[in-house]
Amino acid sequence: MKINKVGCIITLLFLIVTVGLLSGFRIATKKTEGIENAAFSTGNQNKCITYDETTKTIFVGTHDNQLVVFKEGQEIWRVTAGGPFSDLVLNADKGLIYGGNEDGSIYVYNISDGSAVNKIDVQRRVVAIDINNSGTKVAVATSTGSSKANILVYDLESGDELVNIKYTFSIAGVKYSKNDDTLFTVNKRGEISHLKENGDAISVYETNYTALQLIRQGDMLWTVCKDGSYYGFDEDLNIIRHGVVANNVNAVIATIGVDESNKYVIVGTNEGYLFIMNGQDRQIYTSDMSTRITGFTNIEGEIYMVGLADIIKLIHVENLANIHINVKIAALLKTLGIIFICITFVSLVMTFEGSRRYILHLLKEIWRHKMAYIMLMPTLLLIYFFNYRGIATAFIRAFTNWSKTNTSLAQIDYVGLENFRRMFTEGYFLIGMKNLILLMVTGIIKVLTMPLLVAWLVYNIRGDRRKYLHRFLFVLPIVVPGVISAMTWQKIYDPSIGLLNEILELVHLDSFKRVWLGDAHTAIWAVIFMGFPFVHAMAFLVYYGGLLNIGHDVEESAMIDGASKRDIFWKIQLPLIRPQISIMVTLQIIGTMQDFNSIFILTGGGPGTSTYVPALELYLNVAQFGRYGYACALGVILFVFTMSATLISNRLTKERE
Repeated sequence: MKINKVGCIITLLFLIVTVGLLSGFRIATKKTEGIENAAFSTGNQNKCITYDETTKTIFVGTHDNQLVVFKEGQEIWRVTAGGPFSDLVLNADKGLIYGGNEDGSIYVYNISDGSAVNKIDVQRRVVAIDINNSGTKVAVATSTGSSKANILVYDLESGDELVNIKYTFSIAGVKYSKNDDTLFTVNKRGEISHLKENGDAISVYETNYTALQLIRQGDMLWTVCKDGSYYGFDEDLNIIRHGVVANNVNAVIATIGVDESNKYVIVGTNEGYLFIMNGQDRQIYTSDMSTRITGFTNIEGEIYMVGLADIIKLIHVENLANIHINVKIAALLKTLGIIFICITFVSLVMTFEGSRRYILHLLKEIWRHKMAYIMLMPTLLLIYFFNYRGIATAFIRAFTNWSKTNTSLAQIDYVGLENFRRMFTEGYFLIGMKNLILLMVTGIIKVLTMPLLVAWLVYNIRGDRRKYLHRFLFVLPIVVPGVISAMTWQKIYDPSIGLLNEILELVHLDSFKRVWLGDAHTAIWAVIFMGFPFVHAMAFLVYYGGLLNIGHDVEESAMIDGASKRDIFWKIQLPLIRPQISIMVTLQIIGTMQDFNSIFILTGGGPGTSTYVPALELYLNVAQFGRYGYACALGVILFVFTMSATLISNRLTKERE
């Protein structure tokens, strides 16, 4: 085989450009990854986190009563308290860490080895704590119910209570001022208060919404409110920053964090949604962490986040600044990379003499019949965009975290088999499959019995006019939309005015009356019984056409040989219409796998999960929950099951033939 040397050089140049483009794509994509898992974990549900710059040590308080400490990615010590940790504060000068705990205590540990130094019993659930700059006092925000709270101040040397300020509304946070003389608090009434240590108000700023947390970063204090608004202010309560997250998913706001420069604001929710705002208070990032977000801290220019699961995430602030530009660059490089891959492949093929001749011949043939290809091109493009493109997308996105909050390339991450694992661990899919198998078996029985029987009876009617009339009457219901049919049966099953219960009452069978669609034991059977007497018009026409195709000649010959009507049906007609039976079984399997309309209208999948099916779960995840990646995974599994069942059905039919 002859090789064109010039073609080889050109191909090599194209290959180098392609590799460069793809490398650039990977680099740009990396810069769109604003969040990644930390290199360490506690193995517990995490609630709060802080960092000691002096010793380069990370402290994580957990919901499982433990304080876990890491250095250089390795755990160095771990202690267990009497309850979940709610807040952590460091005193680096004295080498101590203070942990506010929901068991009503403040635990004091040595930073270096975790040895217990002191324990202050405040006898109330600790919400937040802070120590003054001199490290002599600790202020504690506590809660004893929805309408009782206290701000307590303790002497750290003796442990004595110095101040007890009582409130009839909850306090969400407390911080000392820089001069140690005054306190800042936020509360349920939406007030940011600057107080003297005895509780007298110096100034108050009203936000109008319940304040949820109070943090300090440098010279600024920050709070976040229930409506998603946040405020950055100085110690004179001058509002320096204010914004509101675009909480389109109506998540419950929980916590706030900022970077070291007070530029980026991060808001977390109970449902796991993360909202990030830039220095202009414009929302630049939204993501679903799939677990409640409980706290943030700054570590060497990065922001670390913890959640109420074994989750510690690292947020790359520098990537967030240019995330939209990097997304566009990554998309451009990806497109150019694909184009150059195609060009490189064509150049490689054209380098070899034999393949070049074949390609040129193929192009000449296409050019000769160019009008035919031009006429077919719109159809092929439409088929691709409206059929195959969606299928390909589903197979690809089934392995990602695609959702209504993760819609861009920067937000969509590869999660491997996580969606498929969730499918089998959440339980709904398995329950749906059990119901689906029951619906499929009963559906096949229905499509193989009544439509075939009616088709045979109509086929044997004497007189073309009578035969036409019966055929018309059995096919007529096909014009009624399925929604109307389902709503009609919904009225039939109505427990108060439904036809079924009325008939049972009429024949004195009141004990059999039921709330047919509201009883978990009867709901699935009510769905199965819908459509009685099950004369499926499509199946009827297919079977009737199959019987007509056999013709009366075969029947008459069999009767001459002494065969009865029953023998003719079982031994001649039924074997000859097996292809039609195979078609209807295949269509029934596909239809049962895909259909959820009647269940959605009749029961909505209930009561409970008694009529739940995978197709309904797919719809709900798309239309209501916005978990598109998980819905794609469901679609892939349904596709595999449908294809497998269809192939098995066709194989069995061929073997019989």
